Amino acid sequence: MAFFGVTIEEIESISPIEGADMIEMAKLKGLAFEFVVAKKDDWKQGMKCLYFPIDSLLPEWVLEKFGLVGKLSGKEKNRVKTIKLRGQISQGLVATLDLLAGMSTPITDLDEDTQCQKITEFLGVEKYEPPVIPCHAARLIRLPVGLSAYDIEGADRYVDVAEELMPQSVEITEKLEGQNFSATYSVLDNKIYVNQRKFSIQPIEEQVHEFWKVAEKKGIIKFVESLKMSYPGKNVTVYGEFIGPKTQSNIYKLKDFEVRLFDIKINEKWLTPDVRQSVIEKHFGHLDIHVPILAMNVILKEWLDGKSFIEASHGVSQLHKTTREGVVIKPMIESRHEKIGRLVIKQRDPIYLSKTNN
Repeated sequence: MAFFGVTIEEIESISPIEGADMIEMAKLKGLAFEFVVAKKDDWKQGMKCLYFPIDSLLPEWVLEKFGLVGKLSGKEKNRVKTIKLRGQISQGLVATLDLLAGMSTPITDLDEDTQCQKITEFLGVEKYEPPVIPCHAARLIRLPVGLSAYDIEGADRYVDVAEELMPQSVEITEKLEGQNFSATYSVLDNKIYVNQRKFSIQPIEEQVHEFWKVAEKKGIIKFVESLKMSYPGKNVTVYGEFIGPKTQSNIYKLKDFEVRLFDIKINEKWLTPDVRQSVIEKHFGHLDIHVPILAMNVILKEWLDGKSFIEASHGVSQLHKTTREGVVIKPMIESRHEKIGRLVIKQRDPIYLSKTNN
């Protein structure tokens, strides 16, 4: 599962915003996030702080401490979202460590992961999750054995990990706005499942869920069956993004639901980008069902050409003339990293995030 939590960070820099007397820009050491702080001389370089990332849902008492009751995003006005102030992108909130007063568990001797967990629990902060498409036509059950929720870590938090990809040959694809989709053949059950990110979708008699409709209509079920024959005795999972009407903001203005594929796993082995694309093209006769490919087998540093990950994430979607959500970067040779597990990094475009409710 992708990282989420309130962390203790260090202020790396404070800089003025042109034409703004009441706010300044701040940056955290080792992270790519930038955010606006009130210009009250409260924040200095080297100070420790609590960082609340985007998609934090804040409880009432924390909102009161911030003076933000009724001022944030979402139905409950309690969601930290990427915003633009005086032309500056702001991602997250910071607070002094005084907010932890009364916390019974000492945190100084804890490792970073445990420290983050304890702080997040004490503050009562939860992560915003986009609502799933209502399941009037199916039952949501647990994912098949061996399958877990699909997540990719962000380059803006794991700056050092992203840097390790710089000299590597990579595939760069457009990150699409939608919902995680997967179709799985389970050897254990000798059965094909269609899944949302956290649940499998069990059909109800005489009704068909939209995920199943698209999986059948677009040939994804047949594709899984084909892979099952190619890899006998092994579990097969294909992953994609479910996009279309009422799916997040539907920035692509689609009138019908679609799925665009981006990963294939055989047992616990991920197909490399070149093999995945070749398999998809061979089965479907084209790559239209694949997420848009921005670059293939290129050295990441050369592709960036001096741009930061955030700058490179900004661009026009290949599905519609709109700001794309971001990019996903996978090495051509599958590998793992001690911090994040599978070495895959995404970068969501802050400009996109500031424009949408997602």
